[in-house]
Amino acid sequence: MTRQIYKLMGKHIIPLLIITSIFILPKHIVYCAHEPDFYYNLGVSYYDKGMLGEAISAWEKTIEINPEYVVAYYNLGNAYEEKGMLKEAISAWEKVIEIAPRDIDAYFNMGVAYIKNGMFKEALDIYEKAIKINPYDPEIHYYLGIAFINIGEIDSAIEEYNNAIRLKPDYAEAYNSLGNAYYDKNMLDEALSAYKMAIKINRNYADAYNNLGSIFFDKGMLNEAIVAWEKVIEIDPNNADAYYNLGNAYDEKGMFYEALHAWKKALEINPDIIDAHYNLGLVYNRNKMFKEAINEYKQILIRQPKDADTLYSLGIAYKNNGLKDKAIREFEKVVALQPGNTFALNNIGTIHLEQGQYEDAVSVYKEVLQSEPDHVEGLYNLGLTYYFKGDLDTAINTWEKAAKINPFYKDLQNNLAVSYKKKELSNKVVTTHERVFDEDVKFDKEFSVVLPAQRRGEEMQVVNRRKLLPAVTIGLTKEEATKLARVLKESNVEVKFCLDLLTDIDLVELEEKIISNNKQW
Repeated sequence: MTRQIYKLMGKHIIPLLIITSIFILPKHIVYCAHEPDFYYNLGVSYYDKGMLGEAISAWEKTIEINPEYVVAYYNLGNAYEEKGMLKEAISAWEKVIEIAPRDIDAYFNMGVAYIKNGMFKEALDIYEKAIKINPYDPEIHYYLGIAFINIGEIDSAIEEYNNAIRLKPDYAEAYNSLGNAYYDKNMLDEALSAYKMAIKINRNYADAYNNLGSIFFDKGMLNEAIVAWEKVIEIDPNNADAYYNLGNAYDEKGMFYEALHAWKKALEINPDIIDAHYNLGLVYNRNKMFKEAINEYKQILIRQPKDADTLYSLGIAYKNNGLKDKAIREFEKVVALQPGNTFALNNIGTIHLEQGQYEDAVSVYKEVLQSEPDHVEGLYNLGLTYYFKGDLDTAINTWEKAAKINPFYKDLQNNLAVSYKKKELSNKVVTTHERVFDEDVKFDKEFSVVLPAQRRGEEMQVVNRRKLLPAVTIGLTKEEATKLARVLKESNVEVKFCLDLLTDIDLVELEEKIISNNKQW
């Protein structure tokens, strides 16, 4: 099975949309005898000292004395927003617009506040009004683009980012966001050009380098991605995302220790990067470091106890470490969260099968097939269970159902050939062998457990297909198997396969001796 690409856990390496609130507070303090000015300036002094509550009280006193004091309303809106009082902030800025209808800064700040609170349609309405007042403000076009991107209107966002760049050619943030929009449309070359322009304008633009790395990664240009992310770390040594992404690139290159170091560094900076724990668990599991994998998965479950992907992977780690009962408990948790999850059920069935608990295995595999009647692996494993129970007829019937779904499933055909031989169904043996050795058919090389790989949030791509039945030569005498191999050698079948088959004959003899000794014992 081909290993899945490890990208950002549960997600791609996704560029950030950074929104900077630009709130303008007058810094000059002009004391005068007029009482509203006194309270207004007092509010400015309080704000400069970080005394936000006192500043609000002073500005509220200002507009109580003079309800038309527009700058006090403006600053009140800023202060309310900073305190998380969105409703009050919007009300204050609306009062600014009522008194001074063409005050573009009030519109701007309202839009930013809406975006920060996820109210993108409201931001859209505000910025469209602002553009009618001043169509030449690049920042209004830029933030309008951000509003569009967040409601899924990517083409409109691209148009607005380009408008911002046309009005302000050195607008690095607009180029970066333009790259993000192209990335979302899978226009990687256009995104690459946009990120490069952002970096050309601002050589220390960490986010643009991070996004550039994501493009290189998606294009398979791993060395270039590593250089980009190393540049991010040079600019910002505490950039956890860059370390995380760097770990993904190292892992893709097979640089095990470098990947571990990068992910651990990301967690040292930001312990809440769940995906770094997940990737560490996958790599530890892949390298048979099961205790370490288990520890990483447990770190995730402390924060997200109902994460089905992690529970499943923990079950795989327990199973690989020989802790079968613990593995079953984790798989059962997955099924409780996702009833009918065939991957978890299939693993439970396999554990029962390996332990000789055939009735339990049959029950679980039937549950798999109840959820997905055409589940080939479920039928395959159910057939194995019947085979080891000694119910050869039911095993054959089950495998024949699977063969109708996937007639080119090599191990399935092998097992059918073995079973037909035992039943002395010679015609079916020949037909099945012909299917197995059809040179135009691309068969599965072997059964394996494929752990759910990086993109989190997608369905688990795990197939539990343990090859428990021996190869095709079992059921044939040594003379018959040797003859078959030599005939195949003279046909169109590749020589290596025939040599491997002859080697298997010796292994089968050895296996038969072991079985014989066990029986005597």
